Parts: sequence; C-alpha cells; structure tokens
Amino acid sequence: MTGGYKRARFLEAGPPPGAAELGGVLIHGRYRTPEEMVYLASRLNRNNIHWIAPSAGHDRTWYPGLFMDPLPSHEPFLTQAIHRIDNAVDRAGDKGEAGRLDGEHLVMLGFSQGACLAAEYALRHPGRCATTVILTGGLFGPPGTQWSGSPAMLAGTRVLITGSDVDEWIPEARVHETARVMESFGADVQVRIYRGRAHEVSDAELIEAGAFIAESRY
Repeated sequence: MTGGYKRARFLEAGPPPGAAELGGVLIHGRYRTPEEMVYLASRLNRNNIHWIAPSAGHDRTWYPGLFMDPLPSHEPFLTQAIHRIDNAVDRAGDKGEAGRLDGEHLVMLGFSQGACLAAEYALRHPGRCATTVILTGGLFGPPGTQWSGSPAMLAGTRVLITGSDVDEWIPEARVHETARVMESFGADVQVRIYRGRAHEVSDAELIEAGAFIAESRY
C-alpha cells in the first residue's frame, strides 16, 4: 500500500484521494482497531484504493450484544454505527477537485462485528458500495428473521462472504443464510468457508479478497 495513515476522525491510508482509482471503507471488529484494518488492507495487494477506516469509539465496540440477538436490543447502537459508516463512505467517495466516485468505484471490507455491519449497510444503503467483502460475518437478527428487500435492490453489487465451520461467534449456517438473502435481492455473491479456521482473518482470505476486489467492474 502506498502512502501512510494519520489519526483523525477517520484513519486514512493508500494513495491520495485524487490519485486513487477506488475508494474503500474498512470496518474493524469488536475490541479491534482501525489500525489493524489498515494493516490487513495493506496485505490485499491493491495499491489503487484510498481507504477510510472509522473507529467505533473509546470502547472499540460498535454494539454491545451479539449480532444474532433480537434486533431491538442493538439500538440505538446499530443505527449510530451505520450512520458513522455512511459518513466514511461519503469521505471515501470524495476525490476533491477531481469530483466524486460512484458506487461502482467504492469498496467496503469488514471483519467480525465490522463484517456484520458491512452486510447490514448493504441492505440499508443498496448500491452505495458495489463491492462488499464480509470477512466472517452475517446479517443481524435471531433465527427465523425475515429480512426486507426487493428482488433487484442489490443488482450490480458483488459480495464476498467468508466464514469457518468452527467459528463460535459467526455460525456457518448464518454465513450461508446471509448469502442466500443477498442473492435473493439481486447481489452476485461468492461464499468461502475455511475448515478449522479460528475467529481471525487468514492469509488465504486476504488473497481471496484482494483478487475479488481486483475483479471489480470499474
């Protein structure tokens, strides 16, 4: 990754906005940091993205409960997190005097809590980011949740969602269910399940994610 990063309201990394082909948003997990996400992004072998990495705040937690808890229990934290991420998307799309990037030139990548938020953001703001990488995450809600949407609302959106068969935080079944829901709303979804992989981002996932982003239609 070219360029450095600086601590501000958002962490920024990669080439300057005016020189970058793509804009990207990195969403960290529970008790993780924007700095960690910038480090992971540096291993994607994609040097054409200006990254924005928002922070969950001093406790490094976007929401206090578990993503499969009843939906009302996440508020107001979930709505606040989505709003903060939407601000990061606005910033990622800003190329200064060169104008703004459209959704086809925006990428979102999250891990764990951040991955769940990336999935939720795609449903709440369809089309804002045409490429979404969900590293070990899934849609919010308890078993039996019915997610609202229309058959074509995610048309043109590419999604890579990963998981593990032994992850205690993100059940493999929810990973597949999330993929089916997003496909039913028109997204082009790829699923990768890594056998025996702990709750982490593996080298294989970073290779997969980098290649997936490189195939973006821009």
